Amino acid sequence: MADERGGLAAWEAKHRQAAYERIPSTTPDRAAAAGPPAEHRVAMRDGVRLATDVYLPAGEGPFPAILTRLPYGKREPYCFMPAVARHWVRKGYAAAVQDVRGKWASEGSFEPNLNRHEIPDGHDSVAWLAAQPWCDGRVGMWGESYYGFTCYAAAIGGHPALRCIAPGDIGLDRYRATMRGGCLQLNTVGTWAVSMTDRRYQDLSGLDYWHLPLADMAAAAGVPSGYFDALMANPTPSPFWEERSLLAGYEAIRIPVLHWGGWYDTYLGPVVDDWRVMAARNAGAGHQHLFIGPWDHEGTADRCGHVGLLKVAAGTGEARWDAFQAFFDRYLMDADDGTAPPPVRYYVMGADRWRDAVCWPPPGTRSVPLYLASGGAANGAGGDGRLSWQAPQGDQPCDRFDYDPRRPVDATTAIDCWALAGQMGDRRAIEARADVLVYTGAPLDEGLELTGPIRAHLHVATDAPDTDFTCALVDVAPDGAANLIQDGILRCRFRHGPDRLTPMAPHEATAVEIDLWHSSYRLAPGHRLRVEVSSSDFNRYDRNLNTGEPFGQGRVAAVARQCLFHDAARPSFLMLPVHRPGAEEG
Repeated sequence: MADERGGLAAWEAKHRQAAYERIPSTTPDRAAAAGPPAEHRVAMRDGVRLATDVYLPAGEGPFPAILTRLPYGKREPYCFMPAVARHWVRKGYAAAVQDVRGKWASEGSFEPNLNRHEIPDGHDSVAWLAAQPWCDGRVGMWGESYYGFTCYAAAIGGHPALRCIAPGDIGLDRYRATMRGGCLQLNTVGTWAVSMTDRRYQDLSGLDYWHLPLADMAAAAGVPSGYFDALMANPTPSPFWEERSLLAGYEAIRIPVLHWGGWYDTYLGPVVDDWRVMAARNAGAGHQHLFIGPWDHEGTADRCGHVGLLKVAAGTGEARWDAFQAFFDRYLMDADDGTAPPPVRYYVMGADRWRDAVCWPPPGTRSVPLYLASGGAANGAGGDGRLSWQAPQGDQPCDRFDYDPRRPVDATTAIDCWALAGQMGDRRAIEARADVLVYTGAPLDEGLELTGPIRAHLHVATDAPDTDFTCALVDVAPDGAANLIQDGILRCRFRHGPDRLTPMAPHEATAVEIDLWHSSYRLAPGHRLRVEVSSSDFNRYDRNLNTGEPFGQGRVAAVARQCLFHDAARPSFLMLPVHRPGAEEG
């Protein structure tokens, strides 16, 4: 799938034909298209008209309808909406694809994620669809990222014709979807914030991610963006983010929701959190489903067949689209064949299989600490630290490294992190750096499956008023190749939460937690676990200049001298979700 990216030219050139290719599916077709789409101008309550393409099945109606509302062009090849719409038509649904307010052929002004527009526009679009003679009054919505956000917004709008939604790769809280651990997701969401300035796509090839101050990056590239400027001015929760958050209204969603995403997606953490909260607090509504596959934002595993160095079984694309159809068949067509989508379905990387579960993490998972042990001082050759399942005893010397923001870990500057799983490679070059601490476990006698949340608990010190720490969990093959399982980052001044800025006390040991989100990954016998600790992952995230200056305003950088402790009094460890499948699962 494609979504919020700025650099589109290469992707469009490679995948232009996808706009009219068939969506992968293993289910039989139910209908043929009645003809080309018809464009309608759908009036919103304030008179603004939104351009909407309608695709209809051949034969007698009326039909249930699936609506998608997006800012990327309803007929543009980038999101291949013609192919998606024709897929729904073949499965017996009417399909409507709409340019949101202020984008492409629609009237009005576009203000990204503004809930006072997207909620009523979603409601009014559903009302229009339900009233058409070819619609049977039942409407569902599907979409990812921004057009997943519009699914949630319409559901909050509460029109009774909206029976179910399937939003993916997005979060209800736009702040948490933009800032991870207090750091801007620069390569992805930051670039997207610049790209949203124009009604259509624009050339972002002049963006210089090294530019300082960061707040001037867009203007310096000749693509000034009011939205990027506002993002730079609001690094913490504020009214700006409240106006773009759907958290205040999610309890109004009383319909089935299929929350879906990928293990390497930019929004994985928010996807799982939103499902968990809605499943718990909206228990009366029920039918909250979680579906996670071996994908990044672009779903590259469906095309390239791997996530990093790890091969993925064929058919992930069919599994994705068949799951969407099963959800809509159940809740939009009211199909009752004795089966229903499971509460949780997830793909186990390395085992190459789908599993169903009643909850997340699934039954059979226990949280086990894996400790960092002495010897991890970075030495330019990968480090020699150890990992142990046993807690440290007594004193151990701390491990040190210098983090220079002028020379950060910059493995992502040449790639598109929306397509991270298809582009990330062997991490040994990263691990050979002098500013990366490396800790490696013994070869596994048996396979090890990690399925569930992963969190790092570190004791660190720095001489800077503010700095970042990163943590990566890695699978090391017998030949030494290192593949990313999952990783995370924390800006230390936000270690107590995004609304509590707390400077670091120089040279003082401080406990920090880094959320590595979630995974389901099986390591084969003979493989080893590895943990990397450093202070940058540029330009996937913005770099911390170590000066404590206001976000985006720094013009100079300072070297930070970092220390990681792992003794009995100050242990550093990861909590790993060790999973043993049992009879509780499907």
